Order: sequence, then structure tokens, then C-alpha cells
Amino acid sequence: MLAIARYSLKSPFHAATVVGILAVLSLFIPLISILSGAIVGLIILTQGLFSGARALLISLVGITLVSYLVTQSPLLGISIGLVQWIPMMILAELLRRTRSLSMTLLAGMMLALLTVVVQYLFWPNIDQLWSEYLQLLFSDIEQSGLDKEQVQLTIQELVHWMVLLLVAVMYSTFIATLLVSRWFQAKIAGSEGFRNEFYAIKLGRSAAIMALVFGVLGFVFKQDLMVAMLMVILATFLYQGLAIVHSWAKHTGKRGWLVLLYVMMIIIPQVMGATALLGVLDNWIDFRKKWKSIPSTIDD
Repeated sequence: MLAIARYSLKSPFHAATVVGILAVLSLFIPLISILSGAIVGLIILTQGLFSGARALLISLVGITLVSYLVTQSPLLGISIGLVQWIPMMILAELLRRTRSLSMTLLAGMMLALLTVVVQYLFWPNIDQLWSEYLQLLFSDIEQSGLDKEQVQLTIQELVHWMVLLLVAVMYSTFIATLLVSRWFQAKIAGSEGFRNEFYAIKLGRSAAIMALVFGVLGFVFKQDLMVAMLMVILATFLYQGLAIVHSWAKHTGKRGWLVLLYVMMIIIPQVMGATALLGVLDNWIDFRKKWKSIPSTIDD
């Protein structure tokens, strides 16, 4: 991946070619969109917003053409490209200007919260629309021997949580992609800047108080808008929690615990919530202060 990143920085043509090819491949292998977004972020971080926009414009033409040839729907290529790249352009430019992962996370969180408000303001019945669509897909459920009513209830519950988590999951994915961009930048420059910046992520007490307030409001009122906004805030604090754990693992030499943590987050989603809560509490307790003076047991 690092070789691809280096290649994309050789010229605007190289950048557009790499981003375009990855975007086309993402039509068939969705996970490649993360690498495509990371390259976009890298171009903006190293060469500025104009260079990034130029590469995206050329790539957008390519992905639109391929989408038309394969699916007869040019809008599919355009929409996929914009969904992949516009958020990355915003976040990468924020990071380039602020030079702070913490500030970028906070600014991105506010934009994500605004997106949640827009989602519930303009599409208040989005749960119902998705439920009806999925029920059509399972329209032959009566022939399967399963309880149709129970299946419909399960679908409604699944869709409900999918809608609640939609913006939070997308925002968290874009932030993870941005971190890959910053890692590319640091590696190409031969710098330890990314590691130090990541370890130092701290979102502040104001944001932590916001998390606690929305947590209480979401628990008391159980209102979907409040819960969806809380999910975005917790997705943001997840990165502060991860920064704490990574910093602790480095200074104690217990990096094997990181593997266990990530595995547990996949298997037990509540572990992500606990890690985010760790990030919230850190704004008062300052866990990292306790081992900042402890020398690392690992040579870097």
C-alpha cells in the first residue's frame, strides 16, 4: 500500500490514475474504497486541496464512464465517487489547516452531528422505507417455514439500529481512512509525527460534557435523534480511547493486548462503547499522564 501511495504523489497524472483505478475497483470490491479515500487524503495533505480536487475530477470522469459501460447507470459511478471522496476532502483539508488530529476530530464530529439532524429532518420515515424494501426482498418468507410476523419484527429492529448507527459508522470509517492518509504521509516523510499525534489525541472537557449530556438525554427520553447523535459522539471518543490504549501498550511493551482489544471490538460491540467511555473519562483523569515519564520498553 505504501508503494501505491508513493506512486500517486509523482504527478497529478499519477494521482488521478491511482485514485481512478481504485475507485473503479471499489465498484466491485467495496473495501478498496478505503484505500482510494486514503490516497485522496494523502494528496490533499501533501499537495493541497487544489491538487486533490484536480485528481478527483479526472477520476470522477473515469469512474462515471466505467459505471455507464458496466451498469448503464452513470449516476452510480458519480454517487459512489462523491460519497467516497467529498468527506475525505473536507477532513483532509481540516487536518492540513489545523495540523491537529484532535481539532479535526471535533470539527468532523460537528459536521456529522449536523448530518444526523438533516437526516431526521428531511427523512423522518427512513426506517419505514428500509423496512418495506427489506420485506420485499423476503417476500417469499412464508414458504421458508419461518414465522412471518417474527421476521418482520426482526427486520424492523435491525433497520431501526442501522439507521441510528448509519452516520456514526460512516463518520468513524472516514476518520479511520484519514488516519491511514496521515500514516502514509508520515511514512513517506520518514517521520514519527503520526504516532505522536495519535497518542496525543484529546478532545477536551467541553466535548466530554456533551457526550455525557447526550448520554443522559438518550437514556431518559429514548428519542432516536438524541441516540443517533450520541452514537456519533461516542464514535469520536472511540479514537481518544484507542489513543490511550495504544499509548499504554507502547510504554508497557504489552502490544499483544491491542490485538485482543480489536478482536473483542469485532466480537463484542459493547467493548467499543467501553473504549469510547475511557476516552470521555480521560478528559478529567488524564490516564496518559501517569505513564508519560515511564520510558518505553520497545525500541522504535
